[in-house]
Amino acid sequence: MTAERVAAIAVPATFVVSVGVLVLEFLVLRFALGHRVDHRGGVTSILSGATSFGLLALGNRLVFAAVLEAAWAHRLATLPNAWWAWLLAFLLFDLLFYVGHRAGHEVRLLWCFHSVHHTTAEMRLTSAIRGSAFDVLYLPWFHAWVPLLGVPPSMLLAVEAMTRIWGVLTHVSPRLVGRLGALEHVLVTPSAHRVHHGSDPEYLDRNYAEVLALWDRLFGTFQREQRPPTYGLVTPLKDDGFLTVQLSPWAALWRDVRRAPTFRARLRYLFDAPGWSHDGPDRRVRAMRAAR
Repeated sequence: MTAERVAAIAVPATFVVSVGVLVLEFLVLRFALGHRVDHRGGVTSILSGATSFGLLALGNRLVFAAVLEAAWAHRLATLPNAWWAWLLAFLLFDLLFYVGHRAGHEVRLLWCFHSVHHTTAEMRLTSAIRGSAFDVLYLPWFHAWVPLLGVPPSMLLAVEAMTRIWGVLTHVSPRLVGRLGALEHVLVTPSAHRVHHGSDPEYLDRNYAEVLALWDRLFGTFQREQRPPTYGLVTPLKDDGFLTVQLSPWAALWRDVRRAPTFRARLRYLFDAPGWSHDGPDRRVRAMRAAR
């Protein structure tokens, strides 16, 4: 099966599963538990998801599949269709997700894409689909070169679809899923991912992994959930509307680049940490330093 065909199947399948569990969570929260959900935030998340995971995602997946096929044509090796090859593809994909996700927190230009996902002030499955409308230009390309190593594009796209569904599920409401015992040591659980969405100093820039907790533990970014996080950005947006959420990080970057006194400072605004400033660190950086 070609990568393009796998992509054409995987994207709608992932979307259907995501929407299904999202609706189920809403029904349980609203009618079984009587929880009044944040409808405005939910609408913004759904619009963001429809933009970044809808037609744009399908178009991007087809283009991305073509790039994978081009890399595959110049591969250095060929992995067989064996269980260990699938395991290797999964481990490599999960590691590269960690790398790309961490880069999205440590490089201001990439943070403009990823910060949209962190604007929600409530943790539930709609938070999982709140992504930048321009996400297609960011995270997928950390994996574009993998077929050169011999991983078939169809295998890589199938692994991506499976891990993405897990990533959606880790955003489930804490009202429904708490800590999961021994699994906390192995997998990225909802508890671990709640930490990642926390704006509290001890939770900033922690727990980047998608499926395996191994990577955060290996690279020193793991943090256990010790108290309920405060969700959202360190400096919350004044408005949770769709356009504000999508465009405000780019507007802020443009303002900073324009006021930079030197060309070197402009480059640092683009590629340094999100809190970097030519006239001193902002609140986010001070909070991070205080937490270390």
